[in-house]
This record gives sequence, structure tokens and C-alpha cells, in this order.
Amino acid sequence: MSARTHTGRAGFTLVELLLAVGLFSILIVALLRLVDTSLTIWGRTDESRELSEMGGAVMDMLAADVHALEGGKRGDLLADWRLFDLDRDGVEGAPVQRLRLVRQLGAAELQRLNEGAALETFERGLAEVGWALLPGTGDTPDERAIGTLVRGNRLLGDADTLSFFDPGFFGPSGKPVPGSLYEITGGVLWFNAWFASQTSILHEGWKLGDGLAHCAASWDAWNHARPDTERSVFNLPPGGMPQAKDVPLLPRRIRLELEFERPRDLRFRTRLASAANVEDSTLLVRDGRRLPAAGGMILVGDEWMEVLSVGENRVAVTRARRATRATTHPAEALVHHGWRVVREIPVDMTREDWDL
Repeated sequence: MSARTHTGRAGFTLVELLLAVGLFSILIVALLRLVDTSLTIWGRTDESRELSEMGGAVMDMLAADVHALEGGKRGDLLADWRLFDLDRDGVEGAPVQRLRLVRQLGAAELQRLNEGAALETFERGLAEVGWALLPGTGDTPDERAIGTLVRGNRLLGDADTLSFFDPGFFGPSGKPVPGSLYEITGGVLWFNAWFASQTSILHEGWKLGDGLAHCAASWDAWNHARPDTERSVFNLPPGGMPQAKDVPLLPRRIRLELEFERPRDLRFRTRLASAANVEDSTLLVRDGRRLPAAGGMILVGDEWMEVLSVGENRVAVTRARRATRATTHPAEALVHHGWRVVREIPVDMTREDWDL
């Protein structure tokens, strides 16, 4: 009987090698996607934490000013709006709010504002406080849309400085007197304070209007018609406001809203894929995934819009929101949107130590 020799296989066949390489490639792709997703989630979490801390710190300062509002005869509260031309098309269309008030000062605050004076010479200290959102000063509309929130204070009655309530405090350019207001934070896309009067109905949300049940975007505690109603519809007074007599009229509640968009966020924003006309309610964009969900607000040029729905490369919107006007926008215009923080602050109407 002849013996047969059996030879064992050395190595893999070509098919087996191709299968192994294919499986290895799939594993590498899955691992890269997992790492990319993890980094994206980590980045968003870190971004949200940074913006939350930034927004919380600013809101704490605003809330402290509101809680210390002076309601006596030396008190005051004035909120109005100015328009700016962000896209430099010759038309001022971007509304920006300014807030001025008189607040009580604690002993430490009073000493900081009046260094060198004997603290006992002040029976009680009051200060004027001013807040304003100033547009960016960059060379492009993309940069000018991101503003700087500024704040300043001065002792009430200080003859050496111009009162924040003086008609000339904000000059023709809309900028405050140099050196009077200082930067609190940059990267602010939107800032507003809304005011609830004694007749405003809030249980169904804050709704602006001129009716008794509505809220207002401006306030004049002494009814001196200081907000310019011809400059912005936001400057219309609240409905049914009584005449101020011996003390200023204060709102019962203030709703503060901020939206942040930092300069480094601009590289993650999408742009218009084609020009948008005044009548267009659907805009073509480069990447719809970079837009906020329905209900969010976007800014193109000087015009604010509300997002109704978002697709891969198009977005349905409601035009001319936030007291802006619908206008044409060129292709490649940047679509801004920000991270939003809101706080509602009750106003103390029963303070017993008001200087009446």
C-alpha cells in the first residue's frame, strides 16, 4: 500500500486576507466615529458650561441692580431702544436696548464709589446704573453683529460726571460718554429687558403689546416720554400706565434675556446658499444641521427671523422678528444664532425704607 503525504497550509488565502482587512477597516471606522462623537459631546458640554457660567454671572449682576431699585422720590428707571446699521447699507435696522436705573448702595459699594470720603457723611447712598449693548466694531457684518455688554455706575448727584439719564449721555452715534460704562462681557448677540406692569397677565407667557394685559419692552418711571417711539416700536409705553406723582412707577416684574455668540463660534455657522428676497419664507443654506431647532431665532444682516422648521439645506422662517424689517440678503450671508439665558426678577414694591 502506497503512503500519501499530507502537506499543511502555510498562511491565509487571498479571500481570507481581504475579509480580515475589511473587518479591520470597519472596526477602525467605528472606533473613529465613537471618538469623534465623544469629542463632540465633550466639546458641547464644555461650551455649555462656559456659556452657562458667563450668562449666570451677568444675570447675577443685573438681578442685583433690579433687587436694589430705589422706589422713593429720587428713584428712576428708564429703558429704551436705539437702532444701529450693522450691515452698513445706510439703513439703521438692528434694535439695541439701553437700561438705566437708580439703585440703593451698600456700605462697601458706597465706599468703592466714593473713596477718600468719610462714610458717615452719607446717611444713605444712591447710585445711577447704566447698562447697554454696543454693536461690535469689526470690519465685517459678521463681526459687528456680536456686541459688547457694558455697565457703569455713578453716585446720584455727582456734579463731576454727566448723569446717565441726561439726553446727551448717549451721543448721536449711540455710544455713551467715554469712560462712563465698562465692558462686562463680549460675545453678546442679543439683550433685552421686558417689563410687567400691574395689569400685565403673565400666566400664559410674556406677550408684548400696548394692551393692559401685555408687557412692555421699554419703561419710563416718570412718564416723561423719554423713549423715542419714532425710532423703534419697542419704545412704545405700556398700556394703561398711570401718571407718576411723588414717586416713580416701577414694574412689578422684569424679564431679562441674553443670547451669546462668541467670535470663535462664527466658524461653525452656516451661510445662505443663495440670495434671499423680502418675500421669501424659506431660505436655502449651506448646512441646515448648523441651525437651531424650530422656535429658535436667527440673525441675517440686520434682520431677526424665527425658525419654523429645518431641513438638510433649507430653513422655513418667520421674517422680521424682534422689531426688525424684512430685507434682501445676498448669498453667503452668515446666519447667526446664540446660546440663550433668561431670568425673571420680581421688583420689591413694599420696601419700608424708601425715602419718601
